[in-house]
Amino acid sequence: MTQNINRRNFIKISGITGAGLLLQIPLVAKASKRLSENATFAPNVYLQINTNNSIIIFAKNPEIGQGVKTSLPMIIAEELGVDWNKIEVRHADLNPQFGAQFAGGSTSIKTNFDTLRKAGAAAREMLVQAAAEKWGLEVTDCYAESGFVYNKVNKNKLSYGELAETAAQLTVPENPTLKDIKDYKIIGKPIKNVDIKAIVTGAPIFGLDAKPKGMLTATVLRAPVYGGTIKSFDATEAKKIAGVVDVIEIKPTSPTVLVAGIAVVAKNTWAAMKGRNALKVEWELGDGATESSENIDKQFITNINKKGEIQLREDGNVDEAFANADKIIEATYEAPFLYHATMEPMNYIADVKEDSIECWGPTQVPGSVAGLGARITGIPREKIIVHQSRIGGGFGRRLMADYAAEAIYISHSIKAPVQVVWTREDDLHNGFFRPAGMYKLKAGLDKNGNITAWHINASTTSRGAFSGSRDSAHTTEVFPDGFPAGFVSNFRMEYTKVDSLVPRGAWRAPGHNATAFVDQTFLDELAVAAGKDSIKQRLELLGEEDKMMPYRDHGGPEYSTKRLKNVINLVAERSNWFKPAPKGIYRGFACHFMFGAYVAEVVEISLLSNGMPKIEKAYAVVDCGLVINKSNALNQLEGGIVDGLGAAMFGGVTIANGMAAQSNFDDYRMIRFKESPKIDAFLVESTENPEGLGEMTLPPISAALCNAIYAATGKRIYKLPLKDNEFFNQI
Repeated sequence: MTQNINRRNFIKISGITGAGLLLQIPLVAKASKRLSENATFAPNVYLQINTNNSIIIFAKNPEIGQGVKTSLPMIIAEELGVDWNKIEVRHADLNPQFGAQFAGGSTSIKTNFDTLRKAGAAAREMLVQAAAEKWGLEVTDCYAESGFVYNKVNKNKLSYGELAETAAQLTVPENPTLKDIKDYKIIGKPIKNVDIKAIVTGAPIFGLDAKPKGMLTATVLRAPVYGGTIKSFDATEAKKIAGVVDVIEIKPTSPTVLVAGIAVVAKNTWAAMKGRNALKVEWELGDGATESSENIDKQFITNINKKGEIQLREDGNVDEAFANADKIIEATYEAPFLYHATMEPMNYIADVKEDSIECWGPTQVPGSVAGLGARITGIPREKIIVHQSRIGGGFGRRLMADYAAEAIYISHSIKAPVQVVWTREDDLHNGFFRPAGMYKLKAGLDKNGNITAWHINASTTSRGAFSGSRDSAHTTEVFPDGFPAGFVSNFRMEYTKVDSLVPRGAWRAPGHNATAFVDQTFLDELAVAAGKDSIKQRLELLGEEDKMMPYRDHGGPEYSTKRLKNVINLVAERSNWFKPAPKGIYRGFACHFMFGAYVAEVVEISLLSNGMPKIEKAYAVVDCGLVINKSNALNQLEGGIVDGLGAAMFGGVTIANGMAAQSNFDDYRMIRFKESPKIDAFLVESTENPEGLGEMTLPPISAALCNAIYAATGKRIYKLPLKDNEFFNQI
């Protein structure tokens, strides 16, 4: 079955609740009593050491640019005690012994950290024991370092390769001794990406590069409106195109797996595209023909101006607090659909045989691909091989495996290996967008400018509802425990979903990418209304006492006010917030907690001669616990900032006549190099367990930018992207 990726399923499939759940097998597999032809020591599924002293570490999770192909093996290498420069990292195929192989929700490090440490430490202890036996010494007289075991008696040493055969006969320890953080030599250091040379030299490591023997290419013509079906089609002219091999109708199953389409299979991509253009199709448009941003907005407006269908939080007496407030502030915010804009459009290869399937391609959910293969063909999962490739961008789009399902369906139909290739237009029209939403907020202030009441009534096109999740529609959209909830005595949160056929899915920092903008810009407006500094207002709300606040969303079950206040204070210090800004520079601030991490950001802008803002610099301070790879971590922080700024300024998909109005980068604007700011990103040193990192800097950056724009212009931004605001029409 296909997996609906919601927060409950994050816990089920990625092992958030503990390492035991993560693997579904013993944490470290037993050592083989018989060596392979290469005389390999493989104490667990994660690594092998050969008698020629070569060391291979397998990266289990999909690599979408977040760096886990480097950072996960670093954890094993640290505990194994090897020279990082002398190991080989390989991307693992899908294998149930690895447990969940999944990339999403910034969970790869936090859910694998303890397991990978034990895998490396167990191998190290076996190698030390093997050396002790060879030398006739006590284990305590031996120690491992940089790929060798030394003895303290005469300083002799044996390489791991020399010990491989003996170590392979030993029993794997269930609870190996782990290193103290102070002894780390690899973790926490800036380590270059293991694929960096291949990336810059154009080596074939991405999904589009796989070319199994006899592979054909397919492109798919889909309905011109969401939810449309095929009434009839004529493939006569398409089959006349040189190179076209076959034309296959795809029968729809669900909007998240297979939609109605006609696949043109050819010997090359160009022939497949020409054949697709030659198809004659009569479509049954159905309800999708009436889908439009205008109609969706009307539903939003209706919903936020009535009682929410779901009452999510009710603290204190909100109505009484508003009646007694000295000042009331109201605002309505709008967030658009957003496109993932991955550099590598969707593609996938499937080779379906009589009783087996072999797959290649870029996906964040290889397990879902195997599940779909079994569901579509009836072939057992254990007969399905899924090879992982490096992925040219995911951002949540590749949590959906619809394009892989197409490849499996087509290959199963024609009994040949097929690569499905989407054009950019296919990708933009048929992606799973960040949900659009509207949020009505109201707050009351007392005579001292303190927030006495807070009311949010939200309505979105819930991605959970679209995927058919059994969870409440709000769970992917708004977060009842998010700050400032719990710090305002009278607090109400309501939610109503809008039903729509427009496809929705997770987009980098799902849900939070909208709510942080809403909450943090509104807090800034309240600070101004109260005559308070924005940072001092947040610190005042959090209070002097350090607390652990309940947090039932992903990243919980609680968060620390101490750690949140710390990143706020640090970003104030690094940005010189409490000192006068240089002439012509205007600042905005925002902070947020999500996925277990704490972030505070400041954006500095200037105004161009035409009155348009220029982003000069962005500051970010992040506490995500122990950092595995400092170099990659900083890259992720910077990438999140640039991605968030680009979306805030230019992102937005509009729906017209049942389909996305945008089709390519000429009308879906991306941020450009000259528009990207200088970035000062800082990671808090910590010995706490590692938490999420890859998505953290994106959610609050739009709020920090919009708060800076207010500081510069006195105008509030209530609707994103900025280009859709009246006084930004010159951008």
